[in-house]
Amino acid sequence: MAPPGRPLTQGEWGSIHPGLALALQQSGASPSVVPRAHPAARVAALWRGSIPVLTRGDAIFWPGAPADLSQSGLERRMAVLQHELQHVLDYGTGRLSALAYLSRPHNWRYEWAGSEDLDWARLGAEQRASMAGRLWLVDRGLAPASEGAFLTARIPWARS
Repeated sequence: MAPPGRPLTQGEWGSIHPGLALALQQSGASPSVVPRAHPAARVAALWRGSIPVLTRGDAIFWPGAPADLSQSGLERRMAVLQHELQHVLDYGTGRLSALAYLSRPHNWRYEWAGSEDLDWARLGAEQRASMAGRLWLVDRGLAPASEGAFLTARIPWARS
């Protein structure tokens, strides 16, 4: 049974990277935004200090999520959506599961270094998602354009 949520709006689909949209469709994913916290996010808040957005399968649990993240003034939140949609894609392709995420601390690291030997296949879940979110910022002129070629060369769906 699908959690109560809403599908992505046309504006949201139109605002994410076209390669990510295509990869999500090809994986059979049906992303939805659930405007409440996942129980695991409430536990994570104990050490993070706030309730994080948490993705589980196709569902993006986002407390207080706006009705349409593509609206003007929500640009940074669209970058978070693209980050979370990378997790949806990872679930959809079988690259990620809740057990794999929890049992491999490698998946919890957000930082990544922009070195030439960076290998997408070896990155953890949060690193891949962080790169996806960063690409959204670059594409919108909200992060240095010089990062665009590096990110595009490493994120497989970005080359589509």
